[in-house]
Amino acid sequence: MLAVITQVFVGFSILAAPVLLVAYLFFIRDMEKSLVGRIACIGLLGSMLGLQTCHLLFLQDAIEPFLHRTYMLLLLATPPAFYFFSREVLVPGSTRSPLHILHLAPLASGPFLPLAWIPPVSFVLGAGYSIWFAMYVFGLRRHVHRYLFELAFFCYFAVLAIAMLVLATSAKTLGNDVFYLTYALFTGASFVFVTAAMIWFPQILEDMSDAAHLAYASTTLGNVDVEVKLAQLDQAMTRDKIYENEDLSLTVLADALDLSPHQLSELINTRFGHGFSRYVRERRVAAARALLREDRSASVLSVSLATGFRSQSNFYAAFREITGMSPGAWRKQAARQDDDS
Repeated sequence: MLAVITQVFVGFSILAAPVLLVAYLFFIRDMEKSLVGRIACIGLLGSMLGLQTCHLLFLQDAIEPFLHRTYMLLLLATPPAFYFFSREVLVPGSTRSPLHILHLAPLASGPFLPLAWIPPVSFVLGAGYSIWFAMYVFGLRRHVHRYLFELAFFCYFAVLAIAMLVLATSAKTLGNDVFYLTYALFTGASFVFVTAAMIWFPQILEDMSDAAHLAYASTTLGNVDVEVKLAQLDQAMTRDKIYENEDLSLTVLADALDLSPHQLSELINTRFGHGFSRYVRERRVAAARALLREDRSASVLSVSLATGFRSQSNFYAAFREITGMSPGAWRKQAARQDDDS
């Protein structure tokens, strides 16, 4: 029974990996994505896809992954890919120092290491990176109190990596079969978790990047008249309705206010307690609420497009995130309130 469930999770992983990659590369447009971050995302999802394919071959044909160096190299590729991707999500461009190439040293030595050494090395690296990442995210927790879901999201992977380290070191005692099944099952569950999170909360990566900037960046507003820029920002939103531009980005809005993207990001973070992406979503949802209330004949799709959302699914996710209910339910509630008054 466990083997059957694991095969279902592995199958889901193999289907989900390319979908998540396409979503990150082409559909998440608001966040700054560096070349290193893109390559790391490809490497991370590619290595996890390769591992799950090896697990599937084991489940179906009893092919022993630990006897194949390809599997071992995939194990070594996953931790540095995770490191580079997570760093670039939080602080784009932070891995440009030549010293960061050292993180690839274990992978480069993979073809020459004894096979028995590779699983412990891989999971020690993975646990180390996860602990570092958890500590970094904990720093965000002390500064920003609106990112609890994101913190739970990444702390989950820290706990998972440590659990896999313990399991890898116990493989000889428990048996390789137990390791393969458990690793495949939890990797598949991770894909389910990530996919569900991206559907329910598609802005999670942008918000994490915003949170990191708020918590760790040094001030860039020393020579900026903050009150004047706040007034200009409000005017751009209320009079010019710049949020209606579905391609609105931090850079586009910063140019309109004659600020750098870092200055605008800090301005929004410090004054509103959240990042650019959340700020724009709130303005768009506020405008959508007004349209839903004023024009009861307007379809939800037309309202979403009129307020700058790229798709109805993004509109639903943002509306539910901010109001706690769907647009249709909110409209019915507003109509009852208006009729009673």
